[in-house]
Amino acid sequence: MLYEELPAFVRESTVLSEEEKIKLTTVDSLPSELEVDSFRMLSNIQELTNAFIGDESTRNVHLQEKAKEFIAVNDILSAWKVILL
Repeated sequence: MLYEELPAFVRESTVLSEEEKIKLTTVDSLPSELEVDSFRMLSNIQELTNAFIGDESTRNVHLQEKAKEFIAVNDILSAWKVILL
């Protein structure tokens, strides 16, 4: 994936560093909706998404922070799944 192909909200993120954004480009394709939906059902992910119901901005920041954790351990696919929730 080219850097320019990153979704605008990822390219413009102030949470993710340039290095982390570049790491996100290492995937050949984004996870499918089914993969993202399955990921959403994990208990720790449900806790995260439920904690910020009604506060989209804070929710997105926390999801990107969680994605940073996955990027740090080179689990880029899981990082994408969190970002795409």
